[in-house]
Amino acid sequence: MLKKSSTIFTRLLDHIMDIPVVDCHDHLCGPQRDQNGFHIEPILMLITPYLVSDIWSAGASDEEIELLQSKDASTDEKWPIFNRLWSSTKHTTFSRITKLMLKEFYNIEELTRPALDKIMEQRAVYDHSNYLKILEDAGIKAVIADVLMQMSWEGPVTDRYFSNPVLKKYLEGKLPMPDMWHPVFPLPFFHEIRHHEFILFISTISGSKITSLAEYEEAVFNLIKNSKEHGVVALKDQSAYVRVISYDLPPRSHAEKIFNKLLIGPRNLLSWPQVKPLGDYLFHQYMRFARELHLPVQIHTGYVAGIRNRVDKANAVHLASVLELHSDVQFDLFHGNWPYMGDLLFLAKNYPNVYIDLCWLSVIDPLYSQELIKHAIMTVPHIKIHAFGGDYTLSPEFVAAHLELKRVVIANALSDLVEHNWLEEHDAIQVAADWLFNNPNRFYNLGLRPRAI
Repeated sequence: MLKKSSTIFTRLLDHIMDIPVVDCHDHLCGPQRDQNGFHIEPILMLITPYLVSDIWSAGASDEEIELLQSKDASTDEKWPIFNRLWSSTKHTTFSRITKLMLKEFYNIEELTRPALDKIMEQRAVYDHSNYLKILEDAGIKAVIADVLMQMSWEGPVTDRYFSNPVLKKYLEGKLPMPDMWHPVFPLPFFHEIRHHEFILFISTISGSKITSLAEYEEAVFNLIKNSKEHGVVALKDQSAYVRVISYDLPPRSHAEKIFNKLLIGPRNLLSWPQVKPLGDYLFHQYMRFARELHLPVQIHTGYVAGIRNRVDKANAVHLASVLELHSDVQFDLFHGNWPYMGDLLFLAKNYPNVYIDLCWLSVIDPLYSQELIKHAIMTVPHIKIHAFGGDYTLSPEFVAAHLELKRVVIANALSDLVEHNWLEEHDAIQVAADWLFNNPNRFYNLGLRPRAI
């Protein structure tokens, strides 16, 4: 698992294993919500959410993917297809995390048909009370959770664009959430408006009549403000999945004209790029809200999950004008901007309000992550790096396995720098503690006791 034969590496890893962790980005909803999406059938559990992408990329047909993701098909029906495709994908990092998870939590070294029966037997008697203990045993002290939206197992995902029953429950104090969870506000649905129904939802949840763009802005500001009062620690935007993350500065009149089309014609359905001026205007307005409410902003950059998407539209370099304009807002740029390392390093070095977040990155490409760590040490103040975010759904076991790999990646990178006389060993340990815990603790104002070395 990328482990070096080096005494310095071994010593560093021993120290890094003891460092507490702030999980800067996850989709785990906590035991009460996630058990409703719990999969007993083992192949469905194993391919959710990322391994399915590599299986698809390896040549699975759409019909085969549909079968593998079926909740009704048996493991026997799925096994011949899964076995063929697993043999083609088992060396990717998505697969490696799966192997680590199986070894640690199911004592399985090789994924065979009998092994799947063993997984099913254990999941049939799964104790959900161990959910939080898995994270605690991994050393995770806080989870920055992107969970204030309806998950796929809770209802149609399209409901996110018409309403948000989860956010409504949260603001009413009725959403179950562990104490170590710190939620973020899901921003894209509030600026990528397509339907009049979403405006009606904002009107309902805010308790205010919306007859103009100004009233909509006021209602959203109050929603974000109330969410912060309930515990939200940041805004989160993942618009890169559906659009280029380049935001113009259109005149308010242009945005208002588009918004009025939705107000005056409730059955109007707006499309891209027709709504871009409205989306761009509102995005900038929400950055002003972030400044006023002293909330940092998380932005998805780089690799997008799934297949048949385009990563160029997600390059963080598109955000340069946003970062410069909103210099009083702190931005946490996600996923190491894979594969655009140099652009990310420049942005973090050039703009005081830009931070690098390595969440998910070691699951995408651990060697890239390792190189980014070394380059970042040499180019970016080390207080601007956040090292870990699990970025999984449903299963804390996957997050623990990801963190195990992340600690090795960090130890590898830092031991290289120690061996080349760039860092002293004690400095490397302090950097690891800052990246894994102190920096995100401070950035997100979590109020946890700093980790001293």
